[in-house]
Amino acid sequence: MVNDFAVQIVEHYGENNFIVKKEALKEIYGNTRVSNLPLVVLCIAGAARKGKSFMLNFFLDYLNHKEKFPNKSWNLNETTRLNGFDFQDGEDRTTLGIWAWNHVFIIESSGGKKVAVSLIDSQGTFDKSTSYEDCSAIFAMTSMFSSVMCFNVFTDLQEDKLNDFTAFIEHGKKIVQNLGGSGKLFQNLVFIIRDFCFKKYLDEENGGQKYVEKQLGDVSNKDLQKVRDNLKESYERMFGFVFPYPGAKVAQEKTSNISEMDQIFVKKAKKMVETLLSQKNLQTKTLGSAQILCKDMIDYIPLCVKCFNDHPKFAPQAVQTVNREFMINLEVKRAIKFYESLMDETFIKYKTGCENKKLMEKHNDRFTIIKKEISKRIKDKNVSSEIVEKLAEEIKCVFPKYQEKNVLIIENEKKRLDLIKEKRNHGAQLAQKNAETAAKLEAQKREHEAQQEKERQAHAKREAEAAAKLAQEKLEYEQKEAKLREEMEKQRIEAERKHEEERRRQAEETARIREEAERQRRENERRQAEETARIQRENEARIAKLELDILRAYTPPPIYLQQYPNNGFHGSNNGDYSSGHSSGNDEIITFVNSRGKIQHRNKATGQYCKGP
Repeated sequence: MVNDFAVQIVEHYGENNFIVKKEALKEIYGNTRVSNLPLVVLCIAGAARKGKSFMLNFFLDYLNHKEKFPNKSWNLNETTRLNGFDFQDGEDRTTLGIWAWNHVFIIESSGGKKVAVSLIDSQGTFDKSTSYEDCSAIFAMTSMFSSVMCFNVFTDLQEDKLNDFTAFIEHGKKIVQNLGGSGKLFQNLVFIIRDFCFKKYLDEENGGQKYVEKQLGDVSNKDLQKVRDNLKESYERMFGFVFPYPGAKVAQEKTSNISEMDQIFVKKAKKMVETLLSQKNLQTKTLGSAQILCKDMIDYIPLCVKCFNDHPKFAPQAVQTVNREFMINLEVKRAIKFYESLMDETFIKYKTGCENKKLMEKHNDRFTIIKKEISKRIKDKNVSSEIVEKLAEEIKCVFPKYQEKNVLIIENEKKRLDLIKEKRNHGAQLAQKNAETAAKLEAQKREHEAQQEKERQAHAKREAEAAAKLAQEKLEYEQKEAKLREEMEKQRIEAERKHEEERRRQAEETARIREEAERQRRENERRQAEETARIQRENEARIAKLELDILRAYTPPPIYLQQYPNNGFHGSNNGDYSSGHSSGNDEIITFVNSRGKIQHRNKATGQYCKGP
């Protein structure tokens, strides 16, 4: 149901003005899935803002289930949520004009045949925004569209509700006098009485039906009895269903959850739906004796609306005009198809055509068969006579087609026979010519074969020479190729040898360079070490000399602490001492230098030395 929704098929454009949505009709009723199926149309009507769309959603849920699961029972439980036709609380109307569910359902009837079911919702009647004539027209149109018409009322079925029907059915008996069939203008009428106030009927099994039958029973008042008589004369069957208050959630919040509704209300709604749409009660839409198919609604609905637009003050007359005209046209159309099928069968038997007299006899026989079938099915003589009369006029336009077809078949047959005769004569002439031609061809064949043999031998010789030449060229090519491969192999081996030598030379050169680099590195390290040592010695000598000069120039007279005889050691001014030779009588001077360090020096030589 994700992509299914209600579509407006008739718009109430203004007072006495209704517009048909033709494209919507084609999409709904012209769908190839259902177009040729008999159609059940369930409509609902009643006062505005009284929950018609809400009740229609029970039927919608049932049909969705039965189409998907035809052999499973339909259940309404706490998880069920009704969706489909829009309904809401408040004073403003939700449904304007006439709306149809865009998906036509397919279910099985009691005979096992498939039928289509369409649901239609209508604008609320007798409200403050719609004229009395337009309300009557809307109610009448939905009744004409439907095979099951549901009238939604509240609390009871009193005279004011019954009087709502008077505007369009008071002439019902006169309207149907010329229709044939059951003699009824409409088919099924269902009274849905909501918030019913009599507990007695609520508790009974078929309380609604009993209540409606009681209310529509005979009364002493002539005007009231007339309303009841018109209802009975206009509808084939009438049903009644009574319902308790559905619960505050429905009345005030417009809930669609079954769990929030009164369960007795739900139980009675389930029984109503299963009764009206049960296999035994399914009634397809008919006009007189003509059964309406789904695709017929595409023409029927616009015709109805046009009549109401043309006759806004006379809804019953519009009903009569539409039903009679449409039914007669439909019967004529189907009779024409039947006539064509019978005539087509005739030409299957007479494949070569027939005389005009014979064709006329067949035409009259077929027309007689159809007339008898119409008279047998349509009881009213006036209607059947009008259908036959109109059919005769239509057949006058159709029969020449079969006359032309017969003439064409006869002409084709004559041409075929002439062609056969001509073929036979032509065959004898052709046989003689063929014999002469055969002899001539035989001589030409022998000459041709001799020439071919000569050409074949010459060709064989040329082929042999060409083959020998090709073999020689192939041999020379193979020799050149072998020589080339040998030369290429030598070049490859030489290239590999040179490559190997170059690689070996490069390896030796690399090793030599590495060895030379290593030797150079060691030599550089040695030279660097020698240079570093030399520079260090020179620096030390300079420092020692500089210190001695400074000492001699600026140092105050030394403080001689003690003199020691030289024990044979002497050292440099940097504090490194080495063994040396002395006479043993050298005098050693001990003093404190300017940095506060105690040093020793040979008095005679002036060299620093190790202390005693």
